[in-house]
Amino acid sequence: YLYKFDAARVCDGMGLKLQISAFGALLGSLFLSFTFVASLHIWKFAGYKDTNRDDPGTIKRRFVSAILSCLCSALLVRLLAREAPESEHGLSFSELLGVRCDLLGKACVNCFALTALLFLGPLVQHLLVVLKGYDKLFLANGLGFWVITRNLVLAPITEEFVFRGCLVRLWVSAGLPLMATIFCSPFCFALAHAHHFVEHVRRTRSKKQALAQVLFQVFYTSLFGMYSNFLLIRTGSLLAVILAHAFCNHQGFPDVGFFVSSSEPLYEHRKLMGAIYLLGIVGFACSAGPMQRGRGARTGTRGYGTSIFLTGGLRQMSKSQNQLVFCGSKTRGLNFPRPLENTRF
Repeated sequence: YLYKFDAARVCDGMGLKLQISAFGALLGSLFLSFTFVASLHIWKFAGYKDTNRDDPGTIKRRFVSAILSCLCSALLVRLLAREAPESEHGLSFSELLGVRCDLLGKACVNCFALTALLFLGPLVQHLLVVLKGYDKLFLANGLGFWVITRNLVLAPITEEFVFRGCLVRLWVSAGLPLMATIFCSPFCFALAHAHHFVEHVRRTRSKKQALAQVLFQVFYTSLFGMYSNFLLIRTGSLLAVILAHAFCNHQGFPDVGFFVSSSEPLYEHRKLMGAIYLLGIVGFACSAGPMQRGRGARTGTRGYGTSIFLTGGLRQMSKSQNQLVFCGSKTRGLNFPRPLENTRF
């Protein structure tokens, strides 16, 4: 079954189209990144020092700033978009940002299951520690209410809205290569975290240590941004990506100290845990990566491969028509979620 459409689906009434230049997309990306970071520190001009990012007052103020940044980002996309001619299909404004409710449950389950597979090792590790009595099940390590709310609710919603729903839309609308959108645009998201350098210096009193922490943070946020872009383009659902972001924030970076430290409670199980970690990584790669040439091979197109969880089908960017081509399948009469459409509408 070859499913092909010209980068938009029919909307009720007059839809929107967004088509900008590559330079405009890059300029817009810089604007979104600067606005997001600057809004977090604008309270200093009102007399708030906000030296502790985990202080409830700081979290509340920065949440207000992030909401304003989201509004500015959405306004930018709306100003750049224009009404699609009657002869063309268009998208609603919410669809333009990836906020879609059709097959939302399936998209959320797909994203969550794939992400949980990646964290198979840390999940089993946590359960073993709980069984040994060293920790409680999914304990938040004594974090306060507002810190937990920021990590699991506020940050995922605002960051994904700005850096995925709006920023990725600009890149897609410029007709930039899909691989560039997935692997390059996350650096805007990663560099937006570089402002933590000042906080690290204030806490550690060491610029070298603070720089190392920031570089590491930029590294893994870049990787996560690439993964989030993949999920967004694969499912077309910003809400599903927000769920995956919240889960990753809850898990944090895996603690693998038990591999080398005999004082760790799981040191004696390090070989078993190593195998489970490897199983999760291999399973994730086989489920999300380009596994095979599916039915698209019959049409001379090479797609990303059929996924165990994300069964949206094979797709590629058609060089001649600049469209997304889906070589997917219908299972039991259900259409799987379509990716975020390329905006040559």
